[in-house]
Amino acid sequence: MILAALTLLRYIFLLLLFIFIFKLVKWMVGDLRGTAGMQAGLLPVRTSGGGKTGGGRITVVESSLLELLPGESFAIGREIIIGRGAGSDIRIRDSYTSTRHARIYFKEGQYWLEDLKSTNGTFLNGLQVGQPTVLADGDRLRIGGVTFQFVRWGYEVGSGN
Repeated sequence: MILAALTLLRYIFLLLLFIFIFKLVKWMVGDLRGTAGMQAGLLPVRTSGGGKTGGGRITVVESSLLELLPGESFAIGREIIIGRGAGSDIRIRDSYTSTRHARIYFKEGQYWLEDLKSTNGTFLNGLQVGQPTVLADGDRLRIGGVTFQFVRWGYEVGSGN
């Protein structure tokens, strides 16, 4: 009887081990597929919403991440979400970035920066953002280990500001 119980426990343990390994491999493959797209420069940028915008972009100035390199630039369009989550337009995969960290949106002819109740905060020109704030050309925003520079007009990207 004890021998049968031990054999049953061994089979249950092996089954749980195989399930764990299967889930681990599935998670790793999914993560590698997401990372491969980012390394190829295929970062998702949503420019939907229709209507005219002010030609805003954000450019990476400093980054502690390999998938976001200095000089990379992202069009904002009507709205862009920055965060660690898969639904973010710009993904910052570090432990200091919330799933939905910050939002930049176009309203009344101006671009606005809003912190989405992130844990570690969003910083604009070194100051923590507490409420939606208007962005000016050349502003620097820091989210996690990445610093961006806001550029209002597309032709100004890379002008050395």
